[in-house]
Amino acid sequence: MGKNGSTIGLFDSGLGGLSVLKSLYESLPDINYIYFADLFHGPYGHLPKQSVLEISQSAFSFLKSFQIDAGLIACNSATSVAVEPLRKTESIPVFGMEPAVKPAAMENPGKTIAVFATSLTLKEEKFNQLVQNLQKENSYLPVACEGLAKMIDQGAWEEAWHFLEEKIRGVLDQTNIIVLGCTHYVFLKEKIQHSFPNVKVYDGNLGTAMHIKNTLSPLKSSDPTIKVFLNSDNDLHTEVFHSVLTQFLPKYSLMMIKPQEVK
Repeated sequence: MGKNGSTIGLFDSGLGGLSVLKSLYESLPDINYIYFADLFHGPYGHLPKQSVLEISQSAFSFLKSFQIDAGLIACNSATSVAVEPLRKTESIPVFGMEPAVKPAAMENPGKTIAVFATSLTLKEEKFNQLVQNLQKENSYLPVACEGLAKMIDQGAWEEAWHFLEEKIRGVLDQTNIIVLGCTHYVFLKEKIQHSFPNVKVYDGNLGTAMHIKNTLSPLKSSDPTIKVFLNSDNDLHTEVFHSVLTQFLPKYSLMMIKPQEVK
């Protein structure tokens, strides 16, 4: 473990992983965090599988340079292609994100469940295996939301909401059960619940945070730090990240790095 408490490193293609960091911080407020937002390459959902794997390996190497005790791929798309390869090569625990299809199925037997995610997540074997291992009486409706993550990264909240609202209305004649299978989309969860009170919304953030807490039993730090790195010099990205981080963190460091610093 780290010298002054445990350190967890996590990365995402952009803003989405901050929704996971929020759940982690609420569960484990007394440890250190390193967060890397790969805005230079992201969003990942439309990229080729091999590209996402190589990008994820580079991001994980960057996190390891901070002597982390465990790493989290805080991105569903990257998890779907990179978590198993990284687990085979890394000596520290590697965690990933999983769409909350299992709790949705258990709580709603026999119902149709809409899974909102990127096309990469929906077409990968990891997702197909997840669905096949669940209750056979449920049916699953994949809903690809290409472009939504980018809107959220840019802080285009109204545009993102109108996009998602249209997707939701498009499935209401089939189901009122929705799984948010991308960490970016979780930022709109409260808006969904407020606008569609009869819709049940699930995400995997809390489950992931509790799994990490129970698996690691991390050591507390006497002076925990949270460092956030962006490989973007876009002032808009910086502004959006500050606006989100200040909502749930009392203190943090936000630093810009050049894309070539992550190899």
